Amino acid sequence: MKNNIEKVRSAFKTYHSNHRNIIDKRFREWGLYFGQPPILKYLSENDNATQKEIADFLHISPPSVATSLKRMEEAGLVVRVADKLDARRNNLKLTDKGKKLSEYADKLFIETDEATFSGFTEEELTTLIGFLERMNKNLSEFTERGEKDV
Repeated sequence: MKNNIEKVRSAFKTYHSNHRNIIDKRFREWGLYFGQPPILKYLSENDNATQKEIADFLHISPPSVATSLKRMEEAGLVVRVADKLDARRNNLKLTDKGKKLSEYADKLFIETDEATFSGFTEEELTTLIGFLERMNKNLSEFTERGEKDV
């Protein structure tokens, strides 16, 4: 079983690497960095969001969001707008360019997913979902139990 688990882990690692490389290459052609599309997506659905709201929603650190937003501002994807009720607070809005790139990113993820699962039957996808849900449940339970003595 240990050998098969190592093969599964290797297959996941290869899949993740291939997926990320494909996405990253296409994003770079448009001047996007890998972490920016989730921010674009959030802002496309939450106009006038704050940096903290983005960080909380994406479960990333505020400094990471700040770095991405600085690049995105410089690229003309987002603008900061002073909050009308609290001048100390800045809200973020997508520019037209940011909206277009958000739509492009959505399309790219859909195309990549379609390529990834090409030839899979609905039954195979349902089985895969079941396996992944069970793996996530196992990891959650493992985390809740805490570390064991090694």
